[in-house]
Amino acid sequence: MKRILMLATGGTIACEPSEDGLVPRLSGGAMLAFLGETSLPCEIEVRELMNLDSSNLQPDDWETMARAVAESCEDYDGFVITHGTDTLAYTAAALHQMLKNLAKPVIITGAQLPLAAPGSDGPRNLRDAFFVACEGVPGVYVVFHGAVIDGGRAKKMHTESFAAYASVNAPLARITARGVRWKERRPVPVEPLELVTGLERMVCVLKLVPGTSPRLLDMLVDAGYRGVIIEGFGAGGVPNDGRGSFLPSIRRAVEKGVTIVCASQCVFDGVDLSRYPIGVLAARLGAISGGDKTVETLTVRLMQALRHCGSAEEVREAMERPV
Repeated sequence: MKRILMLATGGTIACEPSEDGLVPRLSGGAMLAFLGETSLPCEIEVRELMNLDSSNLQPDDWETMARAVAESCEDYDGFVITHGTDTLAYTAAALHQMLKNLAKPVIITGAQLPLAAPGSDGPRNLRDAFFVACEGVPGVYVVFHGAVIDGGRAKKMHTESFAAYASVNAPLARITARGVRWKERRPVPVEPLELVTGLERMVCVLKLVPGTSPRLLDMLVDAGYRGVIIEGFGAGGVPNDGRGSFLPSIRRAVEKGVTIVCASQCVFDGVDLSRYPIGVLAARLGAISGGDKTVETLTVRLMQALRHCGSAEEVREAMERPV
């Protein structure tokens, strides 16, 4: 029988009512009790890491989770992390980046309703997470409402629907009555697990609306930010005419050593800076294409690249690598 370590971090799945609204209070053991007599194909041990609303999580907390997995990786067949839904995609992207050559499954799940709430999706998601962990497919995955999503591809799409997450640009697997149907089952890495910690905190996402002043980018550069992800329009373009062109500010940022990454406000299909002048001209100045990656993955990857890469070219190579 597989041995699975459950790491509890809080979130809606662990919430109970309070005078100020729902707050995470349930322990990991209490959460397991909600599964009742359901037969699970594994032995489960529980460890409490934190009990937080995921909106209060910080990059330090991602490192705490990654270390907990790395330090126990030899002792368990897989891991289930219970988590709040609001920043779950950021945590998934972070663990995907930090746990290099991961040979065990790390499953992140949560719920849109507290476990004790009538009709909660929590029991199903938690049960599914353990079943997927027992599949033994290495990697970091999000399990939610019957979907299995690559940790670098998850995006929260709904605030209330149980089908809260989408797999962006790379569907992976579905949980069915006959088991998990994988589009791709990854092989076990040959090289040993490497825990890659260290994140540059001076990274920002700048979302454009028509009329956004390029002075905002100048202000971020002057404030000491080392990387800025510009969430632009369509295929990742930025304004380039005289009424509000971002090109001079991008040039200034790159000349000062700030990494500029162009992302898209569209969820699917990604960035193409070669299509229109609004992208071509930005790329000529040194802006990097975010490709088909989510903003969550781009953010974590940029944090990591700026901390670990020695040159602008190495940062570019890191940002352009596939998920």
